Order: sequence, then C-alpha cells, then structure tokens
Amino acid sequence: MDRDQVICPCLDVTAGQIMDAYEDGAVTVDAIKDVTGAGSVCGACLDEIEDLLNELRS
Repeated sequence: MDRDQVICPCLDVTAGQIMDAYEDGAVTVDAIKDVTGAGSVCGACLDEIEDLLNELRS
C-alpha cells in the first residue's frame, strides 16, 4: 500500500502514519484512533483501517 494514500480524509491521516503507529505498538483500531485520530470523526474509514491492520499482521 502507498504510504501517502489518505485513509482518513476527515483528519488527513495517511496509510504511512497508520503503519508507523502500528510499528510503535498501536495494533488495534481503537489504538490507531487514539494515536492518530483516524476513524474518530465520521467513522467511514474504520473498515479500511481494519483492512490495513490485517495486512500488516500477515
């Protein structure tokens, strides 16, 4: 996945920011929300965040 791809348009959070948060220990959607704010406004990107986390886990 392109690190520059915007996953959360509400807060302009990119895949790279989520990947970095994952590497730093944010391994759940709730933890990603806490660290990056992604998914905390409208929630439309929560499935995409979960998909990205599943990719990172495999």
